Amino acid sequence: MNVSALRHPKENLYRMLCIIIGGLIWAALLLGTLFSILVFLIPIAFFLWLSSKFFQASIFGNAVHVNNNQYTSLNTMANEIATALNIKNKPEMFIVNAQGLTNALAVKFLSRKYTLLFSDLVDLLWEEKKQDQLRFVIAHELAHHAAGHVNFWINLLMKPAMFVPFLGSAYSRACELTCDRIAAEIVNDTQASLNALIALASGSKELLAATNNDSFVQQELSVPAVFGFLQEITSSHPRMTKRVIAINTYQAKTQEPNLIAREA
Repeated sequence: MNVSALRHPKENLYRMLCIIIGGLIWAALLLGTLFSILVFLIPIAFFLWLSSKFFQASIFGNAVHVNNNQYTSLNTMANEIATALNIKNKPEMFIVNAQGLTNALAVKFLSRKYTLLFSDLVDLLWEEKKQDQLRFVIAHELAHHAAGHVNFWINLLMKPAMFVPFLGSAYSRACELTCDRIAAEIVNDTQASLNALIALASGSKELLAATNNDSFVQQELSVPAVFGFLQEITSSHPRMTKRVIAINTYQAKTQEPNLIAREA
């Protein structure tokens, strides 16, 4: 799968802006301090190494490692997705008890990569005979790794640009849309992709089958324009209604029209 071809156009724009701005700021800092700023990189590198080891100690000691001997179906699913995304070194996957939170994370410390699935999210999306919704979530997190969103050197280069008002959050939102696209391509089932996102919004497994996707999309029309804009530009993730609309619109362009092929 060509991950770069699936990047959301906004990510390409914001990524380039962050690289250019970040590169210019780094160049100014290096030249302005006669490269003496590099001295600070040594304690920073040591701090990152310490953080990675503490995280490793915590995650291996308090979560359940998904591997060939543990939760083999999940491990097989993750391996298949990683292969499709051309990820050579699959991130280590863990099931984490997050006390009721339904979320998943892509994490990287230096060279070590992780995918964390919160247990309540797995329970929410688990289906005995059809697990495409959970596949969508796993593919979304692995897509962050495949797309370089957690790449240490790229993030270091762009880091100064993250302090430009609203630019960092705009880039983050675009990355989420990219990963939604990639996950939808992996799953190749628009309804399952939409259901996974809406399930994250409701958090209810029992109500999922009764959820009206059309009605959920129409909620976007009730978002106050000005306050919706202000809320969005400070958020790291797009509104779930917008994510559902974006996936449906993207899939409608590449496949046959589906159940809710209209934009709000």
